[in-house]
Amino acid sequence: MVPRILVAGGLALDNLKTPKRSEERIVGGAGVYSSISSSIFADTALVAAIGNDFPKTILEEIKRHGIDIQSVSELDYPTFHWSGEYKGDMSQAITHKTDFRINEHYDWNIEKQHREPHVLLLCNNDPNIQLRILEQTEAETIAMDTMNLWIDIATDKLDLVVSQVKILFINDAEAQQYAKCNNLDEAATTLLAKGPEFVIIKRGEHGASLYSKKMTKHLPAFRVDDFVDPTGAGDSFAGAVMGYLSDKNIDEENLLIAMNYGAAVASVTVEGFGTESIMNITKDEIDTRFRRLVGGPGRI
Repeated sequence: MVPRILVAGGLALDNLKTPKRSEERIVGGAGVYSSISSSIFADTALVAAIGNDFPKTILEEIKRHGIDIQSVSELDYPTFHWSGEYKGDMSQAITHKTDFRINEHYDWNIEKQHREPHVLLLCNNDPNIQLRILEQTEAETIAMDTMNLWIDIATDKLDLVVSQVKILFINDAEAQQYAKCNNLDEAATTLLAKGPEFVIIKRGEHGASLYSKKMTKHLPAFRVDDFVDPTGAGDSFAGAVMGYLSDKNIDEENLLIAMNYGAAVASVTVEGFGTESIMNITKDEIDTRFRRLVGGPGRI
């Protein structure tokens, strides 16, 4: 099956601590959050690696959402591991330790039937890995996410990836860091000049902003009363946006609709610890939250 969207993102086992809860070796990684979110809207395939310690029950959960995992490789090494915590308002993750050893043995090979998706979503990852994915695929639309680490240590390669994508997802602090300026509007202008047609700046509880050379639009987040864990919110947002867009024209009107769906999905993610809430997500719940965001009963 040729998927509407191919998600390229890591699967992980995390040690996670928030002001409300702490657990070890829980399932995480951008690949989980983004693929589950995109699968709400479109046929999704996932390319990633798991180690010999990854729970098989989680693979079954991923498949239960209709996600094609034929490009997920199982290697005889430990799964990617992240250990970190959130403090205070939980606006920024504090990383204590990472274990990337699996990437030394994984070539991110994509099965032939997954190499021509309508949409390719490059989740946050080493730009060298993102380039490896690009070498193997021909997608009508390419979107990507990144983070401060790659901005710090791999700017040249990151620029090369960014120059090939239509949509760049990035959070507010990283946009300022990457563009080397403090004003978000100016940062977006600088990032658009690197090649993307659209830049979407994620602003956490303050929503997200869409930038193109023609327009700027700020959208709100969905208000969450029981905020448990921000892990994966940005990945869920990006996955939902690109899943919604996978069978549509990529224009400002459809992007704004997609971003409201992304906000709805992200709001579900943060109500659970790790992947707890998103694993049980339903389209009906997302539609209800979407209607509230765009002006229906209970608009926030």
